[in-house]
Amino acid sequence: MTAGAAQYGRGDYVVDKSTRKERPPEPAWVGRVQTVVDDEWVRLVNPHSAEWITRKKDLREASAAQRAAYDSAVPYRVGPRP
Repeated sequence: MTAGAAQYGRGDYVVDKSTRKERPPEPAWVGRVQTVVDDEWVRLVNPHSAEWITRKKDLREASAAQRAAYDSAVPYRVGPRP
């Protein structure tokens, strides 16, 4: 995370608390900051390349376990794309 409690920069791992659901139970989504849109909004990307826009106030820094789970879910490719 970059300087400041609510300042997130490209590549930071974050948890979007606004995506958490109680019924049915769904944990909050973990994403990486793709783009800082402005002072209030950021664009996030999940491990499968889905993007969404959310407010910075709904984010918190991801834990080490959440970052590891994110990285293990990324479909890495070796060599040229088909």
